[in-house]
Amino acid sequence: MLREGKAEETFEYLLSALESVLVKTQELELLVAKLRRASWSGTSERMDPAQLSLLFEAMRAQGGIEVPPPEAEAQADADLTQEIAAAERARATEGETSKPERGAWSTRGAKKKNHRVTVPEADRACSHCGQAMKVIGEDVTRRLEYVPGHFEEHEHQLEKLACGQCKEGVTTAPAPAQVLERSAAGASLLAHVVVSKFADHTPLHRLHRIYARSGAEIPVSTLSDWVAGVGDLVAPLVERLSERVRGAYIVRTDATGLRVLDPGSPGNIQRGSIWAVVGDDRDVLFRYTPTGEGATGPWEFLAGRTGYIQADAASVFDRLFNGQAASAVEIGCWAHGRRRLVALQDTDCRVAYPLKLIARLYRVEHLADAQGLSAEKRAEMRKARASPILEKLKQWFVVTATTEPPSSDLAKAAAYCLNHWVALTRFVEDGRVSLDNNLCESQLRDIALGRKNYLFAGSHDAARRIAGLYSLTRTCAQYGVAPLAYLTDVLTKLGAGWPAEQLDELLPHAWAAPAPATPNA
Repeated sequence: MLREGKAEETFEYLLSALESVLVKTQELELLVAKLRRASWSGTSERMDPAQLSLLFEAMRAQGGIEVPPPEAEAQADADLTQEIAAAERARATEGETSKPERGAWSTRGAKKKNHRVTVPEADRACSHCGQAMKVIGEDVTRRLEYVPGHFEEHEHQLEKLACGQCKEGVTTAPAPAQVLERSAAGASLLAHVVVSKFADHTPLHRLHRIYARSGAEIPVSTLSDWVAGVGDLVAPLVERLSERVRGAYIVRTDATGLRVLDPGSPGNIQRGSIWAVVGDDRDVLFRYTPTGEGATGPWEFLAGRTGYIQADAASVFDRLFNGQAASAVEIGCWAHGRRRLVALQDTDCRVAYPLKLIARLYRVEHLADAQGLSAEKRAEMRKARASPILEKLKQWFVVTATTEPPSSDLAKAAAYCLNHWVALTRFVEDGRVSLDNNLCESQLRDIALGRKNYLFAGSHDAARRIAGLYSLTRTCAQYGVAPLAYLTDVLTKLGAGWPAEQLDELLPHAWAAPAPATPNA
C-alpha cells in the first residue's frame, strides 16, 4: 500500500489492527479475571477488583456513562455490608432473631414421655464411708424415637330400640357424621391423603403402597375418589379465599403449565395452565384454565381491579393494565429484568456493572429487613438509598440502548428495563411493594414438583380440584399452619354441616389466630 502511495490508508489499517489486538487482549484479561472469580469462594454477585478495573476502563472508553472508580464502588459495598451486620447484631441482642445451633433439632408437636431412672440399689451407698446418699438433683438426657404411622378402625355399634307392645317404629342411635357420603374414610385419613399428594408431592399409586405396608389395602381408585370428594367439599371455602385475594392491597400473579387427560385433544393430552394469584404475601389462590391464552386467565378473576398487580412483563398480562379487562397499577419485577443480564454474563463483561447495581438494590432491602423497618420507613430508605442506584442504572440502560445495535441481546436487555422503567421503580414510593415477583413464583414450585410425580391430571374437573386443594395447602404454608391438623379439623366441621355464613372462620388465617379471651362473668 505504501509502494502504491496509499500512506493514509496504510496508517488507518495499522490503527485498526492495533485496536483489534488491544480489544482482544482486554477480552482475554477479562476472561482470566472471570475464571479467577469462579474459583473464588465469594458469592456470584461479587467481582474480583482486577476484573472491575478492566470493566470500568472498557466502559469509560465506551463513553456516555459516568463510572465511579472501582475503589469507591468497593467502599460503598463494604459500608453497606457493615450496616447490615450491625442491624442484624442489634436485633439479635434485642431477642428478635435467633439462629438455631448447628445440628440442633426440634420436636415441636412430638409426644413426650418421661422416664425416671434411679441409681441401682447397690450404688446408693457412699463408696468412701458407706452411708446412704441423698438425692441432690437430676441430669436430663433426650432420645428421639420414631413410631410408624398406623391405622385405627373405629366400629360404631348403633343401638336399636323397638316397642315390644305395638310392634311399630324402630329408633336407632345416631351414627357419627360422615365427611364424604358413602365413604368410610375419617377426616384425619382424608386429610393425610390430601397432604401427602399436595404438600408432600406423593402420587396416589405410591401412597397406596405406603398404606399397604401399614396394613391397609386401599385401591388407587378409592384414593382418587376421596381426593375428588374433598376437592368438592372445600370448594366453597376456596371461593371465600378467592374473595380475600381479590380484595388484597397488592396482588401478584404468574402461571405454569399442567398436562391434562383430554380424549378430544391430539395425543389425548392437553396442556392447561395453573395461575397463581397471591394476595398481600399470605393468601395463595390457584386457578386452572384449559389454555394459557384467549378469554381465560387471571384477567377474568381480576377484571375491574384498579389496585396494584405485580407480574412479569409478558404481553398476556397487558389487558390487566390497559383497560381491556382492568385498569390496575403495574408493578415490575426486577428478577426478570436481571435475568436477561445474567444470561449474558459469560459472553459480555459489560453486564457486570448493572448486575452489581441491581444487587445493591437488594442489599438495601436486606438492610431494611435487618432493621425491621415499617412500610413508611422502608419507603424513606428507598428514596434516600435506592433512588441514586436507579439513576445510575437508567443512565447505563439509556447509553447501552442507544449505542448497541438494536438486534443485539445486550440492547434488548437494556430496552426491556427502559420500556418497563415506571413499573420497575414503583417500589420506591411504597414500602409495601416488593422489588420482584419471586414470592409468587415460589408458590408454583409445589405444582412443578407435583406434576413431576403424578405427571398429569385425570380431567379438566380434576385439574380445577387440584388448584383448589393446592390453594389451601400453600396458604397454610404462608401462615405457618400445619396442613394435616388444619385439614383434619376443617373436614370434620364441614362434614358435620358447618354454616355457610361462617366459612371465613375456617380459612387458614382465621384458623391460626388465637381464640379471643372469654371475659370474666
